[in-house]
Amino acid sequence: MIANPRIWLPAGLTLLVVIAGLVFWPEAFLQSWLAAALTWGAIPLGALPILMIHGLTGGRWGDQSRPVWLALAATLPLFVVSLVPLLLAMDTLFTWTQPEHLLPEVVKRKQFYLNTPFFVARLLLYCAIWLALAWMQGLWRPISGTPKTQRIHAPGLILWVLTITFFSFDWFMSLEPKFYSDVFGLMLCTNLAGAALAVGLLIGGAGMESPPRKDLANLWLAILLGWAFLAFSQYIIIWSGNLPDEIGWYIHRSEHVWREISVISFVLFFLVPFFMLLPGKGKERRTWLWTVAMLCLAGHVLQLQWLILPAFGPLQVEQMFLTPLILIVTGATYLGWIRGVRARQEVRYG
Repeated sequence: MIANPRIWLPAGLTLLVVIAGLVFWPEAFLQSWLAAALTWGAIPLGALPILMIHGLTGGRWGDQSRPVWLALAATLPLFVVSLVPLLLAMDTLFTWTQPEHLLPEVVKRKQFYLNTPFFVARLLLYCAIWLALAWMQGLWRPISGTPKTQRIHAPGLILWVLTITFFSFDWFMSLEPKFYSDVFGLMLCTNLAGAALAVGLLIGGAGMESPPRKDLANLWLAILLGWAFLAFSQYIIIWSGNLPDEIGWYIHRSEHVWREISVISFVLFFLVPFFMLLPGKGKERRTWLWTVAMLCLAGHVLQLQWLILPAFGPLQVEQMFLTPLILIVTGATYLGWIRGVRARQEVRYG
């Protein structure tokens, strides 16, 4: 199986093309790498709150699906490692790293927060908290269901929301440092959880009984509704405020091909899943949920490109070439990691 050319030959050629992109278009490569890293980082980051929600509520839906969320959370070290090259290339990705005299006045006022040492220190803190939360949820160690272990879920969920919110300020909003939104962090929280639910149902939905699948679908629907409410609220607030430093963020994402991508991602990530998850019978059918999950995941991938790449100006030919390839390579790496964890789970638990 390892020598199967149908698998390894295309993978090897894709990897060679990606390496060539790094050599010939380093700036476009780093931008596409950032988009891919944050896109697939939703898998482990979004799995953590699902584990903690089950710890708070209990229920068969979490008992059956817990190994799936643990397998997704196990890719957290992979996400952390993927951010290291980006830290080394901060001067290329973040305009606020320029000398102070070149920065707009509104960005100068944010220098107490947007400076390289503090930025790196915050990332180390976020990663330490996420890894600690994963460990407390039973990743890399067995846990019991005693009241002592159950008390960690509520504060853990609060910590997760806080760290994701500040992570969104650092790695999403600061790409265009003039922009600011109070809602953005919570919107990203719902996006990550929704994407992780899609991946979890794609990987483990077939092995679940009908009632737990229905409960997961209801949770998924609630999270998608939360995302839609927050995304709409952010748009209305910025539109009504009509401030130049804020509306520019949306203008950049409504030019060229990004307008069409925003509509397609909204339809795939929310609109179609919303109507497909409404019927009670559909939530119990494996193929129905599998289809919804595929559409939602595709919408998530497009949405993350829409959030990140317009910050670097009009879409370039190199980005159109490199971004899909890097998404495929990194996505396949995450999938292989998850399959390896799932295989070990089957050996351990049968």
